[in-house]
Amino acid sequence: MHLNHYRICLKLNYDQFLEQNNILRDQVNENVCYEKIADVTRVDLPNNQFFFFKDGKLEIIYISDDVVTKKIWNEFKRILNSEAAEKTVRSRAGKTSNQLIFATQGVTVSLTNDDVDFIEIYTPCSLHEYLEKIYREVQPFIR
Repeated sequence: MHLNHYRICLKLNYDQFLEQNNILRDQVNENVCYEKIADVTRVDLPNNQFFFFKDGKLEIIYISDDVVTKKIWNEFKRILNSEAAEKTVRSRAGKTSNQLIFATQGVTVSLTNDDVDFIEIYTPCSLHEYLEKIYREVQPFIR
């Protein structure tokens, strides 16, 4: 899948998404959380792709498959023509990982060196909105 496909998914409501993707009951997990977003329904697709819905609206897509994330990250960098994030914060992926937030583009990527840990895709918003509504400050890593 391409970045644009995920962005189109953000425009679908829950029922449309289920129908278009032939979702089975065992792919749906209700009353879960994603970072600061509580009481959401998570739809699991192959290749570590997770779609989080709240009140029938797709809030965020989380992808952690190595091949898919690398492809999307490279595509996003070409489109943006820059790696200058609006803000860089600590990532829950590991002690040496950072999240690059491109809130106004609706993309956040977690990197460890040049390796992509995960990507979040969401409706573009302000940096303040992303930090306020989605990002959860990472606690210190303990050995």
